[in-house]
Amino acid sequence: MPRLFNLQSYFDACEYTFLVKEESDIVPQSSRDYKLFLDKYSNYPYLTAPIGNNFLASELTINSQELNFLSMGTELSGGDRERLFIISDTLDLMTLSMRYGLGSKDGYLYSSAYHYWSHREAILERHLHNPSPKPFKPLVFIDFDSFDISTLVPVTFTQPENSPYQIPILDTRHQISLPSVCNSQTTYLRVCYSIAEFFLQQQFPQLATNQESINHLGDYLRKINFFRFVQSQIGQESISLIIEVYHDHQIFYKRITVLILDIANIVYQQIQPDINLVNQLTTQYPQYQFVLISQYNIFEKISYLHLSNFICFTPQIQRFSEIWIQKNQLGFPLFGIYLDRIEFAIAIDGQEVWIELSDERDAISYEGKLTVLTGRIASRDQDFVKIPRGRNSANLPIRVNGSDYSINGVPQDYRIDIENYHNHHSNQNDQEVLVQILFYLQPGSFPRLEVKDLQNQYTIKTSLVNRVNVSYSYIPPSRISENRQQRSLSQIRRLNASVALGNFMNSLNQISQLNVINSRTYEQLSTSFRQAYQHLGHRQNPDLLQFIEVSSIEDEEIVTGLKRKLTNSQFDRVIDFMITTTNQYLRHNRPVSYHQKNLLTNAIILTGKLYQFSQFICSRDMSDSLFSDSQVKLIIDNSGRDKNVSNEYLQCLSRIAVTEQLQQRYFQLFDLQYTSETSQYLWGYGRILLWYYDFNNPSNTLLTSRLYLEHFTKIINYLLTRHYGDFEFQYKQNAFLSLIYLLTFCAYDANFCHPNSAEFHLALRVIDKFQNDRIILKTISSERPLNHYFQELIEGRSTEDGIANLLQG
Repeated sequence: MPRLFNLQSYFDACEYTFLVKEESDIVPQSSRDYKLFLDKYSNYPYLTAPIGNNFLASELTINSQELNFLSMGTELSGGDRERLFIISDTLDLMTLSMRYGLGSKDGYLYSSAYHYWSHREAILERHLHNPSPKPFKPLVFIDFDSFDISTLVPVTFTQPENSPYQIPILDTRHQISLPSVCNSQTTYLRVCYSIAEFFLQQQFPQLATNQESINHLGDYLRKINFFRFVQSQIGQESISLIIEVYHDHQIFYKRITVLILDIANIVYQQIQPDINLVNQLTTQYPQYQFVLISQYNIFEKISYLHLSNFICFTPQIQRFSEIWIQKNQLGFPLFGIYLDRIEFAIAIDGQEVWIELSDERDAISYEGKLTVLTGRIASRDQDFVKIPRGRNSANLPIRVNGSDYSINGVPQDYRIDIENYHNHHSNQNDQEVLVQILFYLQPGSFPRLEVKDLQNQYTIKTSLVNRVNVSYSYIPPSRISENRQQRSLSQIRRLNASVALGNFMNSLNQISQLNVINSRTYEQLSTSFRQAYQHLGHRQNPDLLQFIEVSSIEDEEIVTGLKRKLTNSQFDRVIDFMITTTNQYLRHNRPVSYHQKNLLTNAIILTGKLYQFSQFICSRDMSDSLFSDSQVKLIIDNSGRDKNVSNEYLQCLSRIAVTEQLQQRYFQLFDLQYTSETSQYLWGYGRILLWYYDFNNPSNTLLTSRLYLEHFTKIINYLLTRHYGDFEFQYKQNAFLSLIYLLTFCAYDANFCHPNSAEFHLALRVIDKFQNDRIILKTISSERPLNHYFQELIEGRSTEDGIANLLQG
């Protein structure tokens, strides 16, 4: 009997992986990871934990009955498949054939088709009982329980001759993208941890703030697939279950009873942002009928009160099992899909030409029907490819649906190797090799990409390889811009899932509630400031607010909410305090107390840790207040009196230097600071270039007077003044990182660091001088030194990987 595995179900993945090993970091983060997990563990039987009280004896007894072992997945009746996988609607044929590891006895079914067949009768009934029936709209399924809902695929319908039913057709031509903020995995974690916190508040109040206890109980709820259990009891007012509590390295179990309404309220509170987001889709795309699949739908408050424009269902396997039996008896297809456009690039007369595996537009392929696609060069009416004389291999770049085919963000080439080429040809008798690229597609079965030798004399092997890297002599400005956008989106996802943000907000509330800053509040405020910025930093991860591009983000509720909070935080008083204290301490040489100085330092650190959000804490521009010309001059001129305050001030300025005015303030300090090895100046200099500097603005400070050349030369000349071992290690890190980012100005000045230029020869000298030094910066690489990265750029041989690493500085 075949077994069905829903590779899209994050809920199932959590349940099964916690059965194997109770560590949250092993839970798959993608459907492909889940597939690898199932390949390894799905054949192992398991026992379920006694969750509900109905299964417990009143006293310890010996169980004389045979143990009821279960298997992962769901058993289906009939068919010649061993495993049937539910896969993403957006999984392209190239990935399915080359990377997904499906066996010849495996089958697959797209997620939307699976949900349609599981709820077909209810969908039709809803349509028939519509008071004003209209033509059946295409359906768009949103599965809140899945790994990823970032892209949705509409489903239309047609009825082939061999089917008694209308068949769903996945229209991959018209995909819908959701904002990155809608993350079903993060939502599930929030829901489970919030319910866990509620249970602890009710049963163990002293553990309700213990994060380890909350996380453990939340993971336990994922392990038992809590919502499936609630669904089995949904007709009752309350449910009883056993929970697992972690405290002081011990596990305790307790029987509890909770109201289903309380659980529903928690769930709604946690998924409300997602509900608001998907509700917008019904207005934005009125041509579709949206169908929401989720175990959260068991609660009427969610499915009926707040999703009235949706058809809402909970996952059902029973109906699909019935249709699976009919499908195998009658032989009708379960789905059709518009074919992906798969293209390969070849060179003809020195020009790159793309060949398609099919010249059919809007072609639909049905499950079970074999389709053979042949690569054609339309301009030559040719269905074969020539591998040039003397070559026993070829790398063909691949595109799928108009975009580079990539693995982990790296574009791929389709490599063709002729293993016995030289057995047939001497060097004097080389010939062209004619090959045909064929794609055997039978939706529902394993697709196969094949290269056929038309001369029938060669052994051909194919594989996917990373595209040959382009060599770089500088980091392209476009890559810096893309990196900023990607890191910003990544940080917003992290922000949405972060518990620490709430803790930071609480600290911010405490700060804003203090109306007076004086000697009686210094210590309390200082503690609040320190706690606030500690909430924003977490182990080896970037600071929580770092990299978020505030100005380019729209409709991100968590960002706009934080902006509002900071705007209303009365932080102006803190800015005034910092200005007054530094004036008292440095300008007028008056003594300040330990607590006053401590508060000043913590306030400066917190201001910097706000990064781009610092724009919302002060009614005046920072360049006219905390970082005015006079204020900057005062602190730098007196840096010898208090190096700690000076360094924190410089780091703060570099962290918040979003505007050109603030950047200009910073760059004006270059001549005074670049040789100071105990200063944080060059740390901030390089980071401003990487994080904020607008390389595309020709009027920006460093470009207008070619200051980049002057700064580049001065840093190198200083590095040449003595033996490399005599410099502070951190200074060398920051100096080489600044040199690396300054090379980006080569994009605008062809003469900068040209092989005949003076600065180029200086760079060669510093490379030679530091050749035996290992200037490691772990955020970039724990193996390759920064001075070697710099050497590769100067020599014009930096790789794609090298550029990607340098963008992490």
